Amino acid sequence: MPETISSRNLFTRWDAFVAILAGILGLGLYTRTLIPWVLPADSGEFQVLAYQVGIAHTTGYPIYMLLARLFILLAPAGDVAYRVNLFSAVMGALTVTGIYVAGRILSHNRWAALFGALALAVSFTFWSQALIAEVYTPAAAFQAAVWVALLVWHRTGQHWALFLAGLCGSVGLGVHTNLALLAPAAGIFLLLSKDRWRELWKPALSGALIGLGFFLVGYMIVDFNAPPANIFNASYGPARSAWALTENDINNPLIRFWFIVSARQWRDAMFVDPLKDTPEHFAEYASDILREFSFLTIGLAVLGWVMLFRRDKRLVALFSAALLFYWGHSFNYRVGDSYVFHIPDYLLIAMLAAAGLGNISQWLEKLKWRGARIWQTVLMLAVIIGGFLPVFSPRLDAVKKGRAPFINAAEYLVDDSSELVYKAAARVVPLLDKDAIVFVDWRNLYPYYYAAHIEQQRTDLRFVEMYTHTDTPGLPESVIEFIRSEIDSHPIYFSDRVAALEKAGFELRPIYFGFLRFYKVQSSPLSQ
Repeated sequence: MPETISSRNLFTRWDAFVAILAGILGLGLYTRTLIPWVLPADSGEFQVLAYQVGIAHTTGYPIYMLLARLFILLAPAGDVAYRVNLFSAVMGALTVTGIYVAGRILSHNRWAALFGALALAVSFTFWSQALIAEVYTPAAAFQAAVWVALLVWHRTGQHWALFLAGLCGSVGLGVHTNLALLAPAAGIFLLLSKDRWRELWKPALSGALIGLGFFLVGYMIVDFNAPPANIFNASYGPARSAWALTENDINNPLIRFWFIVSARQWRDAMFVDPLKDTPEHFAEYASDILREFSFLTIGLAVLGWVMLFRRDKRLVALFSAALLFYWGHSFNYRVGDSYVFHIPDYLLIAMLAAAGLGNISQWLEKLKWRGARIWQTVLMLAVIIGGFLPVFSPRLDAVKKGRAPFINAAEYLVDDSSELVYKAAARVVPLLDKDAIVFVDWRNLYPYYYAAHIEQQRTDLRFVEMYTHTDTPGLPESVIEFIRSEIDSHPIYFSDRVAALEKAGFELRPIYFGFLRFYKVQSSPLSQ
């Protein structure tokens, strides 16, 4: 163990003030540029299911749903969509606060810690995810809590910090399961405490087990609630044959749980060809890093890693192992928005940048020139501004206008058409027949649910994803069976003409709801 200090000496009232200030600055930035409307695709799903409290697409996110629902109840203003977006902003601000605390412990310097926190706050991916209903900034807040707890234990030797690390890590699995990637790195960190590691697993494991209990209870609550828009009603149930599931399987809570937490829907996108994907995705990562951080920030992070390597190899092992586990996952996951899985990496870079700047500050303190304190402060301010402005200044105009800087950016969920998706859905919903079942694509699915169930109280309507992501493309046979079982009691519509339905003996009659064309599914007289 390194030389320990008391927690009182580790973090002062001034540090608490600066940490809160950093979070407030982040929250002000995020609320200023927050996207206020109902969003398509995953974000629309979170907006609806946070309100209804339902299981979402794999991996379910039950703790996120419960926290977001509580936030909806407590938020002082805005409609449901705005409040769920605002929840991401608040959790992003808490993450910034946490990274300040972690950076302060690593760097022993408030200016350096503030630099790391602000560098993260204005990075492209983190900032952009703080403006929409998504799980990534809430998950980052839990990750920041784990990092702070591990660093507090490392500096103080107090076992409650290990308990807290285990607790936050396990509960956070219900926000996003990528927190599991931090567990093996933390295990290596503890094992390197050769003289005491047998004592350390008890608080860490007990915290993890209690947190896991909270996660399981949260999952059971959300799964039992089963609102109309939950993912099994909106997608997995009708498409069950794509994964060789039966209706009894869908009704079995244990099978549902394993399907969700094992990410069955996306398993075919994981570790497809590591030898090909890893170098390609690393090259993309390297080319994108400068939209996240300035050259100065990256240089300070490298310096921070080098100095930690010289002074504290256990910490280097923790940071390096965590980064390798993060990269191993994100570089081998073939999804269109894989860039968001690098947010945990960016937390590491921000903390290491703080450590690097802290080392420079320590070197400056050794110089005994007149007015050294003033010059040191001026230099630290210059470094903060020099690292901050290259990333922030291109987005300043959008901030002044109160507009999200990332709309229409490559890979980003939100573009100029995003708001129109909900507006179109809101016009179609009142025109639909009573008890209609409507198949639409994923982008439109939850804007329809929001318009029908939250805004217009048309809870008689059910919307189903037309083509669920599965191992085998096409319309699953269970969808055909579902239509056959429901067509006599429910009007059924598809937003696209699906040849598989006609091959199955159904007729598709074009019908217009306003300016949008749908196809009403009818039994063919020849098939009767």
